[in-house]
Amino acid sequence: MQIYQPKDGYCYNSDTLFLHHFAMPFLKKHSTLLDIGAGCGILGMLCARDLPLQLTMVEKNPKMVELCAQNLRINKIQANLICADFLESKMQTFDAILSNPPFYHDGVMKSKNSDIFSARYAENLPFFDLAKKVNTLLKPKGEFIFCYDAKAIFSLFSTLQHFKIPPISVRFVHPKAEKSATLVLCRARKNSKSQCEIQPPLFTHLSEKKGQHFTQEVQAIYHHANTWSIKC
Repeated sequence: MQIYQPKDGYCYNSDTLFLHHFAMPFLKKHSTLLDIGAGCGILGMLCARDLPLQLTMVEKNPKMVELCAQNLRINKIQANLICADFLESKMQTFDAILSNPPFYHDGVMKSKNSDIFSARYAENLPFFDLAKKVNTLLKPKGEFIFCYDAKAIFSLFSTLQHFKIPPISVRFVHPKAEKSATLVLCRARKNSKSQCEIQPPLFTHLSEKKGQHFTQEVQAIYHHANTWSIKC
């Protein structure tokens, strides 16, 4: 898949590819899917490439919307692309909602690039506000699948429970087997009574003794995504 990305703006990273890999087993053919904060379009397009879906994408940065529209054309993927602030937009309800939202916290040094700042920092889309809006857009038993900073897990779960979108499947991503988790992949379902499944962890790199190589699972994820990025 050919993906145009901004030379001086925010570019997708491995988090999005891990989220795509995590989400695909839970998505159903011909379901309605919303990608929040679509950026260049990579997450929604990968899902629509692998499964026939009714895809809607929302992105507030006009520059990224232009790139996303170009990527949709080049890769021949159909989607309803909306240029709007997700929190202020009015949309239909969906079977599933995906997002790799901004989750850098206040203690992290902030980028002076406005596009990067908007895409990375949680203050631009607080998780409480995100979950509140998602709750209004999910169909009964609809699912919210997302990734976030693993250290924020208590706040995430508390917020999801508050809006009655409890987590039902979680996977933690670790840079190495001996390192703490840095990312959490979460599947939540509206009004679910199910207990939460904790999946086996995803380790991205081999241990210190074996160098900096990716694990076999991560290599397989990258191979399946098969993306070719072009800076423009």
